[in-house]
Amino acid sequence: MKISDMLYEAAQDLWGEAAEKSFVREMAEGSLDEGLFRRYMIQDYLYLLDYIDTLRLIQSRTDDAEMTAFMDAVIAETENETYRVHVPHMKQLGVSDEEISCAARLPVISEYIGYMQRQIHEHGLIAGLTALLQCSWLYAYIGEKAVSEHADSIAASPYKFWFDAYTCREYLEANQMWIDVLDRETEGISRDMAEMLKGIFVRCAGYENELWDELYL
Repeated sequence: MKISDMLYEAAQDLWGEAAEKSFVREMAEGSLDEGLFRRYMIQDYLYLLDYIDTLRLIQSRTDDAEMTAFMDAVIAETENETYRVHVPHMKQLGVSDEEISCAARLPVISEYIGYMQRQIHEHGLIAGLTALLQCSWLYAYIGEKAVSEHADSIAASPYKFWFDAYTCREYLEANQMWIDVLDRETEGISRDMAEMLKGIFVRCAGYENELWDELYL
C-alpha cells in the first residue's frame, strides 16, 4: 500500500469533521459573518507566510536536484496563492496593511507551525513533506466535498471564490504532484517509519480542526 493511501485512511475521520465545520458550512451557504471571514483571511495569510518559510526549511534539507526543483514549484505555487489570490481578496474586504501588521497569530497557528518545523528538525525532509501535504490535501478534500454537497448554494455564495481556489485544476494538479512525490520518496520504507508519518499527518489534521473552532473564540 502506498503511503498516500495510508495517510488518507488515517485522517479520513478528521477530514470528514473538517468538511462539516460550521465555518465551512456557513461559507458554502453564504451565511458566514463577513467579520469572521475577515479574521480568517488575516490568520490564513499569517499562516501562509509561515507555511512558505517551512517549505524553505524543507528545501534546505535536500541536495537532490529533482527534489529541489519540486520544492521550487511548490513554493512558487504557494506564493502565487498568497500574493495573487489571498492578498487581493483581503484588500477587497477592506483589510488594511496596518491591520495585517498589527494582527497576532492565533495560538493554534503558532503551535501548528512549531510542530511541523520540529518534525523537519527531528525527522528530516520526508516528515516535513508529510506534514505540509496534509494542509494542501485537506483543502482539496474540503473543496471537493462541499461542492458535491452544496453546489447550488456555493454558486450564489459571496465566498464562492474560496471553493473555486481549492477545486481548480491548477490546485488539484499541484496537490497530486505532491502526493506522487511523497509516494515515490517513501517507497519501501519500514513499518515504523510509516507509522511515524501517519502520526504526523493525523496530528496536523487535528490542528486544522482546532483552527476552524478557534476562529469563533
